[in-house]
Amino acid sequence: MTQYGIVLGGGGAKGSYEIGVWKALLELNVPICAVVGTSVGALNGAIMAQGDFDSAYRLWTTLDMQSVINLENNVFSDAKQLSLKELIPAARKIIENRGLDITPLRQMLLKYINESAVRRSPMDFGLVTFSLTDFKPVTVFKDQIPEGLLIDYLLASASLPGFQPLEIDSKRFIDGGIYDNIPISLMLQKGVKDIIVVDVSGIGRVRRINTKGLNIKYIKNSDPLCGTLEFNGDACSEGISMGYLDALKSFGVYEGKRYYIKTSSEDVRLSCPLSREELSILDSMLDLKENSAASNKIISYPLLRTIHKYAKGKLSSKNLVQAAAEITAEVFDVNRLREYTWDELVEEIMQSYNVIKAESTSASSTNILSSLLLSRKAEDIELLDLKSLSILYTDFTAKDVNSKLYRKLMAIFLPKVCIANIFLSLMLWRIRSE
Repeated sequence: MTQYGIVLGGGGAKGSYEIGVWKALLELNVPICAVVGTSVGALNGAIMAQGDFDSAYRLWTTLDMQSVINLENNVFSDAKQLSLKELIPAARKIIENRGLDITPLRQMLLKYINESAVRRSPMDFGLVTFSLTDFKPVTVFKDQIPEGLLIDYLLASASLPGFQPLEIDSKRFIDGGIYDNIPISLMLQKGVKDIIVVDVSGIGRVRRINTKGLNIKYIKNSDPLCGTLEFNGDACSEGISMGYLDALKSFGVYEGKRYYIKTSSEDVRLSCPLSREELSILDSMLDLKENSAASNKIISYPLLRTIHKYAKGKLSSKNLVQAAAEITAEVFDVNRLREYTWDELVEEIMQSYNVIKAESTSASSTNILSSLLLSRKAEDIELLDLKSLSILYTDFTAKDVNSKLYRKLMAIFLPKVCIANIFLSLMLWRIRSE
């Protein structure tokens, strides 16, 4: 079985994502022969090498600012609500102290990382830091780190700009991201060619390498993660969930562009391919047969371009409906970070639709159409309630002028809303036809 080397990128609090990826790799029984990392990737890599997922999960889900930075020196009166008025004196104190004091981070690492376990592990471990004293990068594996100095080297790799530089043997070190934030090159030093790269979109330099002959699987956050210094248990828990689901999708456990759909789902009921009758109705919903070729291009191009971004492979009556389901789920803010079948995703959409339908104001469709026609700036359109727009004119077989005009306007200005509207109309029609 293929033995993988794991490369973990730097990114501060974004590193929670890497723990989610690790959880997925454990569930999939992916063999790991080595792990390397920069900054927070080095910290996570050390815990991964010692094989203690539970400790890593506990660390990240209970994390707060006080766990990383010493706030007792009154640098900030309230780390959660730092005002502009406090920023100037705070910056002055940081400069006087040569950076933020990360003694709490050292204490946390001493609590969670067992140097002996890391050294005994059959999994190799390496990291990147940068020597300010010698002004050059330092790349080391565990057998090159002197006994008792593992925590020091980890802190050296994770000394973000603004933190107090770490000193080892009278040499000052700073975050390894200044040299290589995703150190694939360390794997090449060990001759590992099957590599899983975890990129958390952290700030830092990424050095190019020759990937010829390498089998590299990239796993990258599918949505923006929390801020680099947003050390918050709730935000980090969300990062773990995203890393877990993204990793499973990268190994083919899920399909879908934005959502996580079980590929082993039973036959779907509501999200099955379009029938010939439904395709014919779709044509009439936008008057495509009656429009000129130029008009059809203006209307259909934004819709097809949007659909293609969500569809896998060549468009078919099946993946067109699936792509529309994901687009509609996004419009309705359906929770993305969980597993679905296609039918479960559609059910979530319809539940959201029913709630919005019940709560919607009595604003007339004519007024909304007028607002769209009179909009002169993109900002005017962006202020519109997309969910409420999506539930207008949801009679799948309606042929009135207003419903067609509405969909044409949506297709041009807000294609996702148009797609969501058509999808809802289709689903409601199918439900009523059962």
